[in-house]
Amino acid sequence: MHKELRRLLERVCSIVEKDVEEVTDEDLIPRAEECLEIVEKEIKEYSQQLEEYSIMMEAHLEELTRTYEELATLFEVNKILGEFEFPYKTVDRIRQILGVLKNAIPFKGVIIKLKTPDDDIDYIDGDTEILQSVVEKLKEKEEIESVILVDSFKDSEFGRMNLLVVPVRSPSSYWGYIALVEKKEGIFTAADRKMIESVSQQISSALDRIAFMKDEIERQRMKEQLEIAKNIQIGLFPKVLPRTEKIVVSASSTPAIHVGGDYYDSFPYADGILAVVADVSGKGVPAALLMSSTRSALRSMSKTTKDLKTLIYELNNMLCEDLSEDRFITMVAMLINDLGKLTLVNAGHDPIYIVKENEVFNIEADGIPLGIIPNYSYEDKVVDIPSGAFVVAYTDGVPEARNTEGEEFGFERFENVLRSLSTDDPEKAMLKIKEAVFEFSRGAPQHDDTTIMVIRYL
Repeated sequence: MHKELRRLLERVCSIVEKDVEEVTDEDLIPRAEECLEIVEKEIKEYSQQLEEYSIMMEAHLEELTRTYEELATLFEVNKILGEFEFPYKTVDRIRQILGVLKNAIPFKGVIIKLKTPDDDIDYIDGDTEILQSVVEKLKEKEEIESVILVDSFKDSEFGRMNLLVVPVRSPSSYWGYIALVEKKEGIFTAADRKMIESVSQQISSALDRIAFMKDEIERQRMKEQLEIAKNIQIGLFPKVLPRTEKIVVSASSTPAIHVGGDYYDSFPYADGILAVVADVSGKGVPAALLMSSTRSALRSMSKTTKDLKTLIYELNNMLCEDLSEDRFITMVAMLINDLGKLTLVNAGHDPIYIVKENEVFNIEADGIPLGIIPNYSYEDKVVDIPSGAFVVAYTDGVPEARNTEGEEFGFERFENVLRSLSTDDPEKAMLKIKEAVFEFSRGAPQHDDTTIMVIRYL
């Protein structure tokens, strides 16, 4: 009996790490009871640990399940917003998103107010009367902050209300807000808020993309329209400049942007060739439209008026009637015949140059720009052009061209280029002037429209 009890005690003591070699037979039972108590205590502690671990595992499992649901919800929302089509149909997508959200966060009502690139969205789903009261209260703030409100709307008619409000905003834009009203079970939690904030970020990113795409489409449309306007304007310049046995004309115009307000023209007039260079105030489309109307008026009037002073006088009166106070046109009109007689009317334009064998002299303006004072009497000047000379007219884009340091090309450089003209070809002379100007301003944005006309009297 004692041997069997000792053997059993040894097994128990080995488990609890107790020594039984020096225990007498009389102490076997007390020692066995002591070891059993230790075993019982450890079993209880182990059982308690198992229970705690079980509770912890259930919590982790619940959290993982919740995280999975959130990820699945966000993935579905991303899928809805990521399918791009034009138009984007934002309202339809919002409805789909609400259907997905309702499975993850069972809410009773929802309010969505968004100012999207397409239109304004005022979406209410639920008890309209109650939700409308919430909308009125939220109107008090220009921009909504992310917040969970419990019992915030205590109203005698509507009672207490649980509200989760999240703004829809990006770093550059505030689009509006999403408000969930009354959870079906319990109240909205921080996890609910986190999910709605993630959905809000996805919506704001989608709206940013829509805004960018609309701007890009508008830019492309504007680019196409400007390209069309540019082609139309190019078509208004004479395709072939007139020439005689003694007179050859060459000209070029480069706008600072797609279309410009510079204008040149040349056509047979009276007993010679009329050559015109003009500069409309301003740049871009408005200046280009004014340029085209001026061209049409000048060509039309030239058919009935064969005196240069009278032609410019009538053109000025017409422009005075049509132009606003902040608009005007500078113009130099030159009538040259085969005898070398140059009749010149300068309406506020830069001086023209006559170049002959490295000698340069200019003829200054003595009239005011067109479109300012009606019935203004313009004077003409008559000059005999030396045989073989160049007559050079231009717009202020030439002397006012700037380099990367902001320095202007200026009249001194311009005159030095004119003195260096060694060709008899007006086309080559015109290109040399143009290349000198653009080489000087290389790397700097073009400051103004640049037009150059060179007339060669043989």
